[in-house]
Amino acid sequence: MILPDRKHISSLLFTEPVDFMIGNSYGKYLERDTKTPLIRVGYPIMDRHNLHRYSTIGYEGTINLITWVVNAIFEEIDRNTNIPSKTDISFDLIR
Repeated sequence: MILPDRKHISSLLFTEPVDFMIGNSYGKYLERDTKTPLIRVGYPIMDRHNLHRYSTIGYEGTINLITWVVNAIFEEIDRNTNIPSKTDISFDLIR
């Protein structure tokens, strides 16, 4: 299924890039085309195993959303670190 506004969103992401996207499984095409990391939230989530089981409502849902966003930020920091030095604090094992 192709979303009717996917081309419009894609053109916006190319002209005004963002750091992250939050969306469902259909955002994976935008992630691939624009190289913008996607945080999968919402319905439908079909391309990740059991991700649809996590709550996104209430206290537990808020904790899940914060965890997903922070982990995506850490993954992007680690991905952009070219050669970590001995004193590089952005590539620590424990945060």
